[in-house]
Amino acid sequence: MNHFQLIQKIEPGNFSQVEIRVARDDLYPFLGGGNKARKIREIEKEIKKNNADAIVTTGGIQSNHCRAAAIIAAENGWPCHLVLHGKEDRYYREKGNALLMRKAGARPTFVEAEDISDAMDEAMINFRRNEYNPFYIRGGGHSVAGARAYVQAIQRMEGYFQKEKWYPDAIFLASGTGSTQAGIMGGLEICKLGDVPVFGISVARKKERGKGKIESLLRKMSKKIDCGGAVGKVTFYDNWISGGYESNTPKLSRVSDEMLEHTGIPLDQTYTAKAWLGMRELIKDNTVSGNILFWHTGGILNLMA
Repeated sequence: MNHFQLIQKIEPGNFSQVEIRVARDDLYPFLGGGNKARKIREIEKEIKKNNADAIVTTGGIQSNHCRAAAIIAAENGWPCHLVLHGKEDRYYREKGNALLMRKAGARPTFVEAEDISDAMDEAMINFRRNEYNPFYIRGGGHSVAGARAYVQAIQRMEGYFQKEKWYPDAIFLASGTGSTQAGIMGGLEICKLGDVPVFGISVARKKERGKGKIESLLRKMSKKIDCGGAVGKVTFYDNWISGGYESNTPKLSRVSDEMLEHTGIPLDQTYTAKAWLGMRELIKDNTVSGNILFWHTGGILNLMA
């Protein structure tokens, strides 16, 4: 089944030099949607391959990744321990992803960001003490398996490009831990489309760290698939972080409101509105032109918190 059920063409507004199409991964049909759901499906294969029967992972109070992990754990009958950075009262008060995590029966621990690693190690030890075989998932599903989901997504999307006789001159996406961007870039290399630039618009990380994480993952991927040529092509902007992860600004709110009103496409301020704002400004200053594919990575549940 091809899970690109929607590639939506939209009017580019004041930018006559571009044609914009949106890959609606927010409508991915499982586990609440979005790129984290697509990645966790691929990670699920690794969990089963390792005969694991419990999972430990981490994220924020409204983490799309933790929501997908909690649901897939419930689907498989695995206990799930979430190490969350954020306030406990907020987790039990808010809806959106937090509500789904609670309803799926995940067990949360609340820590400061600097204590995440120790708390995850402790959760793994506790599972083993209770005779489980736990599987450790890095935040955001940042792994070769997570990236592989997007290598496969690009390989499927190549059929759309051929059918429509429409190829992107640039791809934009909200880039967090970097595995989605690495997967897209790896897939383009395999499909002989490696010259298409992929613009990762950071949702939180500074440029040096974000770019380095993507390059490191691409090197790991290249040991299994022929995508090593992508390592030197990482483009990562930190100009539109807008105060950091989960932070919002009036400008981001306007972008989100205007998109929904004029196109019917929801953008959340934590992820996709930042990417759309960055894309819009790079079009405006003529950094990019031609056919542009905006990869909508999800986040609608962040709007519903």
